[in-house]
Amino acid sequence: MTAEDIALTLLTRFTAARAVDLWDGRFRWRSGARLHDRTIEATWQRVAATIAAPEGDSADYWCSRYAFAFSRWQILPDPALLRFAGTDRPVPVLPEPCAVVNAGAFVTDPDTPRARFDHKRFTAAAAVAVRMLDDAAMVFGAHDGRPLRLAVGLMGLGDVLEYLRLGYDCGRAPAVAQAIARSLALGCLQAALQLAQERGGRGGGAEAGLAERWKHRALPAALAEATERCRRYEGLTRIQMQPELACLANDASDALEPSMASAIAIAGAAPALQAARRRIRNMVQPWIDAPVSSGQGVLDEMMSEA
Repeated sequence: MTAEDIALTLLTRFTAARAVDLWDGRFRWRSGARLHDRTIEATWQRVAATIAAPEGDSADYWCSRYAFAFSRWQILPDPALLRFAGTDRPVPVLPEPCAVVNAGAFVTDPDTPRARFDHKRFTAAAAVAVRMLDDAAMVFGAHDGRPLRLAVGLMGLGDVLEYLRLGYDCGRAPAVAQAIARSLALGCLQAALQLAQERGGRGGGAEAGLAERWKHRALPAALAEATERCRRYEGLTRIQMQPELACLANDASDALEPSMASAIAIAGAAPALQAARRRIRNMVQPWIDAPVSSGQGVLDEMMSEA
């Protein structure tokens, strides 16, 4: 698919009024009375073009790839980038730039007997997220020569379980969550190794970075060997609550939390919810670099807004 093909397919679909309000009030670029982002596609293009600048001759292509992923709610970039990138306001330094890959966008035939999670496309999106954050770090990151610490996260797990007709507290849910976390991690790692080859390492102190984090995980031999030599990154993945990004993505379920429908269904069984959350988190954690957010207190907030 060429950059022109990608650009022609851009069309963002809002299905939640809260998401429109959030974009308009928080992320839409205005300068006084002047409205710059006339549509959300303008927001996506503004952010994507600014981030893709380090790509040189390939900047137009990667700008289109990033904007396409945004418009399909597949990847949501750091809120600071959404607000400030490409505007007349400075972007704060991003020592750990973040992005969230929306797992719910990768279920085919949702809520039908044919529903399945597309791991191949999801893994590819995770790789795009790493490249996007590497670009963003080159433009807005801390230029201290240290290896990069990225925070590629996950949202929409609860939506995936709902689309697959699985209860959040059912026996299969933790295994589904672990498989998604593994795909996220492998996609991020593959992109990181490619970028390390393209762009080189970043200073000292990375000898115990990715290699240390990945030594206990079952990797294909080629990936394990390449990881030992990677000196560009200290970390790639971090799953934490991102309520603004989840709301913007049409009220997607945040991080590893249940969907609103699942939360309502098990509202009378809080201990069961906490146990399910703990089982899922324990299965996901081995594939994620940073400690996974517990999500404590999120159910009460969700229910209060329902």
